[in-house]
This record gives sequence, structure tokens and C-alpha cells, in this order.
Amino acid sequence: MQRPGHDQWKSTEVARLLALVESERRYYQDIFAVLPLPVALVDPAWNLSAVNREFRRRFALEHSDLSRLRLPELFPDPALEAALAEVLSTGQPQDWLSTAPPVRVSILRMPGWQAGSEDELLLIFQPAGPADAAPAHRVERETIEDAKRGAVERLSARLAHVANNLLMIIGGYSEELLLSLPEPDPRRDDVQQIINASQRLGALTRDLTTLTRPPAYDVGDFPLAAFLRTMATRLASDGLVCGEAPADLRAQTAPVLLGQIIFEAVRYIKPHAAGAPLKLEARPSGADQVEITLSFNPSALNDDARERFFEPFAGEKLGADPPLGLAGLVAPWRSLGGLIFLDDDRLALTCPRAVAPPEPEFAATVLLVEDEPGIRSLIVKALERSRYRVVECGSPAEALAALSAMQSSGARPDVLVTDLMVPGMTGRELSERVRATLPSIPVLFISGYTSDDELAARIASGDLPPASRFLPKPFTVAQLLEQVKALLASGR
Repeated sequence: MQRPGHDQWKSTEVARLLALVESERRYYQDIFAVLPLPVALVDPAWNLSAVNREFRRRFALEHSDLSRLRLPELFPDPALEAALAEVLSTGQPQDWLSTAPPVRVSILRMPGWQAGSEDELLLIFQPAGPADAAPAHRVERETIEDAKRGAVERLSARLAHVANNLLMIIGGYSEELLLSLPEPDPRRDDVQQIINASQRLGALTRDLTTLTRPPAYDVGDFPLAAFLRTMATRLASDGLVCGEAPADLRAQTAPVLLGQIIFEAVRYIKPHAAGAPLKLEARPSGADQVEITLSFNPSALNDDARERFFEPFAGEKLGADPPLGLAGLVAPWRSLGGLIFLDDDRLALTCPRAVAPPEPEFAATVLLVEDEPGIRSLIVKALERSRYRVVECGSPAEALAALSAMQSSGARPDVLVTDLMVPGMTGRELSERVRATLPSIPVLFISGYTSDDELAARIASGDLPPASRFLPKPFTVAQLLEQVKALLASGR
């Protein structure tokens, strides 16, 4: 279309020009909408002018949220506002790093769409944490995986919508047909097969729906060392072994979701691992993140297996149909501030790190010696509920070893509670060994019977050693606590 003079524009030509402009605008809007990384435009007041689908999905936003939401409400960090102001003022792009949720934001100044309008800022969000220091090929692979997951999620939503409508028709009419056939009719079995197949397909369709509407998970903080040991026990038959995790390392995430991810990853890798063990470990990742890794032989997964690792229904069947697998777990994990990445020889997950709870204040430390597990467990619960720290032992030998370890670290028990009939030596002999290094420690003897004639005679006459008491079995929890409290009071 040739451009006429200013005074020769016709209404049809203006309409054609505006239609061309609108077409170009929609074209770029469509590209903006489907970009695999979260992208947003903000105005000089930090209001969200426009965001793409991945941004809404990543930060769980509805369309209605955008008209009343400012960027600092998503990221309440003064450093972000300072970075935005600096880019708007100087025009020089900047990066800003957030740890909650963990993202790196590239900020660029963009000219306003209309002449004379204020400049806006374009923000591109990329994974932070371990990926920050990752080589370029890893970032590229992450971007490709994000794009694939986005495409699969959109396709799954459309497929599930259509399939559910068709299944309503197939299942409904099949049930009507089944009801119309008399009991002896052999065609009833054929119709029932159709119903069974539609129910199986319905289950798969519900799995697809979870890709776009993932379930909610309960979040809490928990020690990772214990979690790893539990997973290794449950999956020991699959070749999983527990590696290292600091005793005080705690995660702030959904333990059920983390367990599902590990289970699905092991289920997928195991057929390719040729019997080689899989190793589960956890370690700190910076000040406020933890990294959980599932390591395997680098040759276990070929290129095709790696490509399909996060795809729906990619693993082996469990029952009649393949499960959804890891595909339905990535979005929930990310929504809780986690990252997930398949490397050459490991699956790496990061999540927020929980602050270890403060050590409780204890009234005193009790060294308990009781060889009957049921009684020992009862006493431990009663004492701990009353804010006593308990060092529990099943024999005098264990008690002496525990005492030596405590003294090596500068600690000591405040009271000894021991059964009289314990393996290896009597309770009285144990108390004498303990008092050889701690002469003033109070001792509570507990027993239903003793073969120690000397102590039995002293118990009968009430002539026990100083700072010693005897509590006959059976006794109540209240009686035990009363005796311990009295001994501690007399020794202080």
C-alpha cells in the first residue's frame, strides 16, 4: 500500500492501516503470552501493566489480581525497588536476585507504546539458586524443559476438557445400554468392557487435569537426615541408599510431595540402572536453601530416556496403565519455592531451608538404665513431657559409655534412675561406678525384686546410701516424677 499525501487519506485506507497495526500488535502479544519464562511489564509506579501466562502460573495469579497488584507486593524487598528506579533513571539494564521465591530478574527499560507515554520496565524471570552458577548448556536445557512442560500442560488441559465430555457420552450411554439388556444377554459383558475402558481413560484424564490444577500440599519444616533414612528404608528393594545429611539440616516444604518426587524418579531410573545403587543425599545450598540429590550412574539414562524424564506417563506401568509420573509434580514443587533439574548423573532439587528450632530448656538431665523396652519407653515419655532431658540405656555397659561421652563433651547427668536387675552388674554396682566419678549424683533405684541381699536389707530397714531412694514396681508416672523431683531438690 503506497502512502498518500497527508490530505489524501481515505477512510478505507485508514481502516486497513489500523487493521495491519492491530494484527502486528496481536502477533507480538501472542509471542509475549507463550514465552516459556515468566515475563512482566511494570509502569513507573511499579504496577503490573502486562504479564504472560507463565508469570501467572509461576506466581499463582488470576487475571483479577493484576489490576490491583504492584510488583513489590510479590517481592517485598527494598533492593528491588531501588533496582527498578535505577534502570528507569539511567536506562542501563540490571539483574536482581531474589531468594524467596528463588529467581533472578533481568530488568530493562522499554519505550512506551504511544508517543509521549512514560517508559515501562520489562522484567524477565529466570531460576535462581544452583542454576545461577550453572553452565550455559544447563540453563539452555532448563529453558527447553520449561517450554516443553508449558506446551504439555496447555495440550493436557484441552485434551482433558474434550475427553471428559466424550467420556460422559460413552460412559452414560453404555450404562443406559447395559440397563436395557436382560441379565442372560451375552452382550452385557461387551458393554461392561466398554464401561471399564472408559473408566480407565477417565482416570488417565484426571491425571492430565492435575498438570494444570495441581493438588495442594501441607507444608512444614522437618529434618532431612531422618527423611532420607525413611526414604532409603522404603525404597531399599529398588537399590536406594541413604547418603549424608547434616543432623541440623531442615527443609521448609511439603514432605509428602518430596517423597513422591523421589519415588517417581527412582521408579523411572531403576529399569535403566542395571542394578547399580541410587544414592540420596542432602546438603545446604547457600544460607537459606537446601539441595536434595538423587545420584545415579551417568550411563544409566540414554538420550531418549533423559528427553522423556519429565513427560507424562513416561515410566513403566504400575498395574494396567502407566502413572502420570514426575510431570504432575514439577509445578507443585515450584509453587513452594523449589527448583528441580535433571543433570548428567543426578536429579537435583532445591527448596527453602528451615531454621532449626531452639533447643528446649530442660529442668535436668536423667541417666536412665532399664533393660525392659516397654518400661523404658514409658519412663522416657513421662520424663520428657515434664521437661527432663533423658539419656536412655538398656544396660549398665551402655550407661557407662554414655556417661563417658557426656563427660568428654563437658556435660553430666543430674540424676541416675536405674533398675536393680539389669544385665552385666546390679543397679547398686552401677551406682557405685557412676559415683566414683560423680560422688554427689542422686540415685533412684527401681525394681520389683532384687537378688542383691545387702541392698534388699538396706531397703527394708530404710538405710539407703545418701541421696538415694527406692521406688518399687509397679509404680505410677506421678510417683516416678515425685521421686525424681525430690532427689533433685535434695541434691541442690
